[in-house]
Amino acid sequence: MTWVCGKRRRQGRDDGMTLIELVVAMGVFGILLTLVVSMFVSAARSFSDQQGAIDNSRLASTSMNEVTRIIRAGTEIPVSGTSVKLPVFVYAGAEKIIIHSFIDAGTSADPAPVKVEFARNAGNELVETRWAAYHWPVGTTYWVFQPSAASSRTIARSLTPVSAATPLFRYYDKNGAILSPSAGASLSVDQIRNIASVRVTMRVQADASGRVEPVSIQNMVGIPNLGVARVDVHG
Repeated sequence: MTWVCGKRRRQGRDDGMTLIELVVAMGVFGILLTLVVSMFVSAARSFSDQQGAIDNSRLASTSMNEVTRIIRAGTEIPVSGTSVKLPVFVYAGAEKIIIHSFIDAGTSADPAPVKVEFARNAGNELVETRWAAYHWPVGTTYWVFQPSAASSRTIARSLTPVSAATPLFRYYDKNGAILSPSAGASLSVDQIRNIASVRVTMRVQADASGRVEPVSIQNMVGIPNLGVARVDVHG
């Protein structure tokens, strides 16, 4: 009997887990679970950061292409009854430009110019507004612009806040000297007539987490119609 009872007691100890073994197993499982979750979170965050950087680059590139296209097609506008033409720029400020442009000159026998405004709004969006032109006097080749805008659209969202050090638009004369407008104002008419190129700086931060650095693209855009055709791109 004694031998049988001892055998049964030994079998009882071999059949299950002790409390210590259970605690150790749960601890190991918890560590493994923590590692798996950490790896998943890290991978998800990395993907999100990469997507944020891609979104920043795409937004900055798309808006830069549109602004560059309009500036490169900038032109003076002849005026009926005078030899003095309207200058390329109507308004040339740090965060806003208004420009005359022949963007469809290669697709029409009698292309009409367009007046275009690019301006940052209070929500740090870049808005493009256009005014159509029509012949005046009727039957002549002279153009004037409609008083009401024909269209308006947002071409860039999530611009970084205004910075005096990196304005949206910076102007240069033919010698490379900077033409600086006063804060919140345009260059003077005389300065506007001396603009030979414009440096456009597009800084975009579409990622709300703050983990992704904003994307900054700069173009130095010449105006071929004035004899300045260079475009220098800096990412």
